[in-house]
Amino acid sequence: MWWWSTHHRKVLNMSSSTAVVILCGGVSRRLGVSKALMQVNGKPLFKVVEENLSPLGLPVYLVSKVPFESGGVPLILDIFEADTPLAGVLTALTTLQYQNYLFTAVDMPILRKEASLSLLKHAYEHESSVFYSINGFLQPFPSLVQGSVAKHILACYHQHLYKLTEVFSSIPHVLLPYTGDLNVFLNVNTWKDWESFQASAPYYLPMHDHFA
Repeated sequence: MWWWSTHHRKVLNMSSSTAVVILCGGVSRRLGVSKALMQVNGKPLFKVVEENLSPLGLPVYLVSKVPFESGGVPLILDIFEADTPLAGVLTALTTLQYQNYLFTAVDMPILRKEASLSLLKHAYEHESSVFYSINGFLQPFPSLVQGSVAKHILACYHQHLYKLTEVFSSIPHVLLPYTGDLNVFLNVNTWKDWESFQASAPYYLPMHDHFA
């Protein structure tokens, strides 16, 4: 309990300057549908991810290339044309007015608040962007990105440097080795991934009524 209390106080200290941004993309080339709207017992995937992170007490936004009914969660349409997650990152950095952005992707439905808290804690302590690393490799999501790097990332975009790991590696940051359950980094990129998520969801998300 003390661990949660200490970390949660740090989050509260950042609540007025930090936003959660869920990148939804557009229609998936591999799946042929919008991942954000894939249904889990009647609930869209974007809502699952939003509910996973809402206990942080931070404002939550969706960034998408296509409009959809977002159920009250603020939806921002992507203003950059390139078909890359970097476009969604830039849309948030240039549209919203926060000092820090906690980025995740809509296709990471197992990610919970606990993994995000460590990013927020280190950002608060080091006043820097923070990324997880696995086996020494930077993981683009979830990540804590400072708003002050917007101009640098925009310059990368205009130079057609779209690979997130390369762009994020080029900004001042803290690399945090991830030592928890690697399953939380599951990405739903294929129908096989979707089946894996549906099979594991009752274990990882036991409190969600849509898995009851």
